[in-house]
Amino acid sequence: MEYFNRYANCQLVTGANMSLLCDLQLRRYYHIPNDTAEVITFLEQHSINECIACYGEDNREAITGYIDFLLSKELGFTDTQHLPELTPLDLSWDRFGDITNVIIEYNEQIDYNSTFFHDLFHQQVQGLEIRCYQHISLDKLRSFLERFNGTTLKYIKLVLPFDLTLELKTLDQLVKKYPRVKSILLHASPLDKLEKIFEGSVPVTFYQGNINSCLACGEIRTNYFLANMELFTESQQHNTCLNRKLSIDLQGNIKNCPSLPENYGNIATARLQEVLDDKAFHKYDNIRKDDIKGCKDCEFRHVCTDCRAYREDPNDLLSRPLKCGYDPYTNNWENWSQNPLKQQAIACYGLTELIN
Repeated sequence: MEYFNRYANCQLVTGANMSLLCDLQLRRYYHIPNDTAEVITFLEQHSINECIACYGEDNREAITGYIDFLLSKELGFTDTQHLPELTPLDLSWDRFGDITNVIIEYNEQIDYNSTFFHDLFHQQVQGLEIRCYQHISLDKLRSFLERFNGTTLKYIKLVLPFDLTLELKTLDQLVKKYPRVKSILLHASPLDKLEKIFEGSVPVTFYQGNINSCLACGEIRTNYFLANMELFTESQQHNTCLNRKLSIDLQGNIKNCPSLPENYGNIATARLQEVLDDKAFHKYDNIRKDDIKGCKDCEFRHVCTDCRAYREDPNDLLSRPLKCGYDPYTNNWENWSQNPLKQQAIACYGLTELIN
């Protein structure tokens, strides 16, 4: 008999009407009908012939077509048995540091020489997003980036206002000097486009929208989806946006996210360990997509970054993200800002002017 063996890194996520087959090694995903997902699951315990016998000879062509698709995408292989060596993937997640990613709303009036700031970046922080809503000179930007030399940071994303002086050649030189910068977004650009610098390894996204405050945060889009081991495993037990995240807003206030109302002191006077010891600081850490209304029925839930700051029901901590236009029950995308059922929440958060 012939059996199909699916690689352990190819994970299946079932939604209300559709499923997602995630290749966590090659970082790709495939949107498939639930009927196809059912056959793939059946093949985990049965031979191909047994599968055809179960679903009927009339479905032979469809079943062999599914298997041919899986083989063509290198999601598995056929053999004379189910190989016991293909053990289930360990979906546990952990990191050494108490804080793994940070957002800073840059304000040149703030003194970033505080003890809190120093202690924060001597944690095992891996990722940093620096948001600049107003123009910043290259000299000041370079000076700020210098602060992170010698830290554990692996990834810095720059969010900057579009400026004619920020030519690709200039940005390329910046990245060469500060190789931790792995991504740049230029907002308020004359047009939307994507360029690559640093030998094609660093994307520069030109975005027409004006990001002038944290109100622009939290939108759910397909181009934000990530089918990788890091996000997929974290999503099993933790919140994909706020787990081990710390933010510093324009006033220097310490938050989980700049868009959230709670703050835990100011970097000028607070002590990092006191913030980390505050149970309230961790209230969002373990809100999983599997716990959130709507999201728990969505096939994209383990490749999607959540938002708890803007919710369809501001009074419900487990309400789905307000800025998501996907309906997992119809599998249709819509413009979330035009949905009449969301208008009350949009007004509650003060987003009306932003979307008009």
